[in-house]
Amino acid sequence: MTKEEENKHNRKSMPLTNSESLTFFFFPFRFFGRSDTMNNDFAETEMERFNKFGFDLKSKQAKNLTFYGRLFYLGIIFFIFYLFV
Repeated sequence: MTKEEENKHNRKSMPLTNSESLTFFFFPFRFFGRSDTMNNDFAETEMERFNKFGFDLKSKQAKNLTFYGRLFYLGIIFFIFYLFV
């Protein structure tokens, strides 16, 4: 196995870094801007990149983190609703 093939294999099996994980958790969807004028959806563009280059582990982790991030925001909304009602 050449050094290039070994590096390619290592990149495909590396998990998300802490900063990437936090980004997927706290920004699981588009917050501001219209979809036709601004593409500020970090999670969507990174997921496309992971799928394009075959980073299966990162793709799986990112999907899980965006799901948990959405649950987190939904929980915050329900908690705030509970406090004021």
